[in-house]
Amino acid sequence: MVNKKLIFIFTLTFLAQSYLYPKEVSLSLEEISKLALENNLDIQIAKFDTYIARNNLLETTSIFDTFFSANLSYNQDKKDTASSLLGTKNLTNNYSLQITKKIPLGTELEISAYNQRNWSNSLFFSLNPHTEAGVSLSIKQSLAKNFFGLKDKANIKITKLDIENSEFSSLENIELSLAEIQKAYWELVLRYEELKIKQDMLEQARRLYEIYREKMKIGLAEEPDLLAAQANLALRENDVLEAKLLLRQAKNNLLYLLNITDKDIEIIPKDKLDVLPEEFDLYSELKKAVESRRDYKIVKNQVEIRDIDLAIKKNSLWPEIDLEASFTKNGISSHYKSSWSEVSNQDNSQVYIGLKISFPWEKRKEKAQYNKAKLEKAKTLILLKRLERLIFRQINNDVLKVNTLSEQVKTFKEVLKIEKEKLKKEEEKLNYGRSSSDIIIRFQEDVLNSSLMLANSLYAYKISLIDLEQDKDTLLSKYWGGVYEEIS
Repeated sequence: MVNKKLIFIFTLTFLAQSYLYPKEVSLSLEEISKLALENNLDIQIAKFDTYIARNNLLETTSIFDTFFSANLSYNQDKKDTASSLLGTKNLTNNYSLQITKKIPLGTELEISAYNQRNWSNSLFFSLNPHTEAGVSLSIKQSLAKNFFGLKDKANIKITKLDIENSEFSSLENIELSLAEIQKAYWELVLRYEELKIKQDMLEQARRLYEIYREKMKIGLAEEPDLLAAQANLALRENDVLEAKLLLRQAKNNLLYLLNITDKDIEIIPKDKLDVLPEEFDLYSELKKAVESRRDYKIVKNQVEIRDIDLAIKKNSLWPEIDLEASFTKNGISSHYKSSWSEVSNQDNSQVYIGLKISFPWEKRKEKAQYNKAKLEKAKTLILLKRLERLIFRQINNDVLKVNTLSEQVKTFKEVLKIEKEKLKKEEEKLNYGRSSSDIIIRFQEDVLNSSLMLANSLYAYKISLIDLEQDKDTLLSKYWGGVYEEIS
């Protein structure tokens, strides 16, 4: 609901501003992230992967569906027979209903009812025509292999774990797309900052050129100094053109990731690169990663699946022992209604109880499947151990990178402060004729490079934070709970 409100506000803002400005809209990182979760095509595809996987449970539990069948038939028999006692014409009308169901205990139930009307021109039928009605209840129960539905219930549990793993994978893909969009947002912030820096340096180059042009007029400057200032101005103008190109490309990239087709929209970032870096502790971050990593949860689920599969394969070594029982009652009469009355009033019943046993003598297939299941479990446990080592390596590297970049940001801030002060002092000397264009241009270049290095170090720090959150699998939870809406 919050995300839909955000899209609604974004649309209204865009429509309102399109009449006043060239389609400008200011968005924060949080607003961009929530907009992306609703609008990004890769994220929408990842959601559908989960919606599709959820139907697997419905398919697996279909073994417990109730099946209904009906049969209606008419048979006229005028074939020649070896004995005239059978008659030369027999008519049979048959109607039957049948309901079958399997329950979670592995029990197969069947209830049926039938009605059959017979007429014959044979003289040896005591009732002609006669109607037979009957009802039957049969039960089949597995006592060894698939003991009380062990395999059926295990398959359902495996399906549930597979669906959960599918959801984890979808969330992983969603978080990957979100990280890409956030990085694109910070790149846009960087490009704005670079443009601002280069525009400031262009103004300084223009002022320097004006100073030397005025000095040239009154004979206080040499022509090489003026030409150097003019060349410096042209270079700074070229820097601004390049910065505008990179900014335009960054905007186009972000619009594409947000699935916004109007290329004329100008997204103005609310966030700035200038932040106060913080220190991160490896073991606290590692603890968060172990608690949140979806790939770790997936492999743990796979271990559980291997345990269940091993139990199924062990059970398959047992013989098939099925207890079968049925109870049938019927009634025969010359009329339809009275035949059903006899079913309920008379003791015309049949009871059957049987035990069916079958098994392969060598059990080669079952033994092979059981051995493979044991090996698959051992392999999955090794995969889990390897993943634990991988998580430690990733988080360790991420924390080292974040903390190192944090120190670099502090250093670049000090360097920029010194370079600006150095340029200021040299410009003061220029006012007294004690400096040259070469020194001023070189010092301006130092300020430009220091400013760009600081901006890029801040950008790298922001990206490293995203990488750390992504490797912990905690980036997505800040903006979305991961609950999918149902699709009918």
